[in-house]
Amino acid sequence: MLPIKKIYIDTRFKTGDSRSHSDFHVDLPTTLLMPEDTGFYIDDVCIPHAWYTVNANVNDQVHYYLSNDGLRSATVPEGIYNITNLAAAIAHQMNVACAMAVFESEADLKTNVIRISLQAPYADRNWRIATDSELKSENRTSELARSMNGLIKNFVSKGQNIQDFVSGYIDLVPIRNIYLSASGLGNFNTMTITGDRNIVKKIPVNASPGDLIFDQTVTGMDYLDCSRQTLSRISFQLKDIHGNLVDLHGNHFSFSIVFSRVQNGI
Repeated sequence: MLPIKKIYIDTRFKTGDSRSHSDFHVDLPTTLLMPEDTGFYIDDVCIPHAWYTVNANVNDQVHYYLSNDGLRSATVPEGIYNITNLAAAIAHQMNVACAMAVFESEADLKTNVIRISLQAPYADRNWRIATDSELKSENRTSELARSMNGLIKNFVSKGQNIQDFVSGYIDLVPIRNIYLSASGLGNFNTMTITGDRNIVKKIPVNASPGDLIFDQTVTGMDYLDCSRQTLSRISFQLKDIHGNLVDLHGNHFSFSIVFSRVQNGI
């Protein structure tokens, strides 16, 4: 017989030593010993879409070369952007980084791309935005970790040039799925493409910024194994596909853990 059927988790009741609502521990009011052939799944997920288009220390920098100077880094303030104010913010911060009004930008609403150009007095200068592969080849680890290239779709190196930079299709929804991982629950029989083995739920981002993401299981057939586990403290993290913690900016979220006996294993 199962010692419990369902546990309701709300991050407002995380432990005092938790780091945030996306990196937290819960201490169960009683210790639970799960019998053989016990499975669980995550249900009734309710998460606020409270993260930004541009997130500090995650995707907030454009790295570029101007003339024969070294690599410069323009830091775009984190926040929720549309294509017009994103284009303006990138050009402004690139000008700040070189302490001159060198760049101007334009957003093409029909094709959803951004064009960055040199202003007339500087039109003969060579410049380029570095791709992630270039940053990696130069061992620019800290710059690579904060690159905005995934957002502006800058994947192909154009070399030094005096032409306009034209982005790819601007991706204003950089996080399509979020992943709930758990320590102290489950037997590491899942895996993401990046190698994480303790993912207990993939949650599609089905709501716009400011709205609530709901995810409910239609049929409880996709059980994960938790046989013979002793449940007391469970640790959870909410991450994107790259393994970055999703910053909920102080907002809490909730979900349920549903347990069942599973015949003939998982």
